[in-house]
Amino acid sequence: MITQGGKWGPTDVSCYTADPRNVGLDGKGHLKLTAIAEKSPVKTCGDTHFSSGRVETRGKASWRYGYFEFRARLPIGTGTLPALWLLGPNGIYDWPRSGEIDVVEATANEPATVHTNIVGVDGSGNRWEAGWWGRGKNYVYPGGTLADRYHNYALDWGPNRLDFYFDGLLIRHLEPKDTPVWLWNKDFYIIMDVAVSAKLSPPLPPASAFPQTLFVDYVRVYSGRP
Repeated sequence: MITQGGKWGPTDVSCYTADPRNVGLDGKGHLKLTAIAEKSPVKTCGDTHFSSGRVETRGKASWRYGYFEFRARLPIGTGTLPALWLLGPNGIYDWPRSGEIDVVEATANEPATVHTNIVGVDGSGNRWEAGWWGRGKNYVYPGGTLADRYHNYALDWGPNRLDFYFDGLLIRHLEPKDTPVWLWNKDFYIIMDVAVSAKLSPPLPPASAFPQTLFVDYVRVYSGRP
């Protein structure tokens, strides 16, 4: 499903559209999700000057446990926040209690860093996250940037564990003892998008940094790690 509408996060300044410039194919079998700096405001999203692409399986397919593999080339331009991730059954309507799994996120200031994360709640119901930074919380690719070529980003998800992989290498392991409340025992759906964030380049990213495109070769879901 192609998501349409604006502001999915507190610092998000992009409008997600079904415009072929934002969501399409590259003629080689790859999905393209492109963030664009528009010359005039996007009519469907107020006064924002950034449009982008977002697709998700909400209402069409969801999974509880399995091995999720994304082969993709991520943009790392200023202001962009590409992400391959999963949300719990009620998604943004019950976030963060719905739970979130970020298989990968990337930013311009750390173009070789594979950020993984989970977001949920603490014992009082307040937002909690495992976090991007700190020992064992991210992986720096030694061979270049995440935009240089296609890489494999994967999640091996079981009843009591979340294992994150980059190009076949285990880069992070999480289990119930690492969280105040374990929310990752229900159905989740997949999302792929390129957010444009004011937080990453305040007050707004420069138009000269766009367009920026996330290319996805494939998404595969297995019952277990192949």
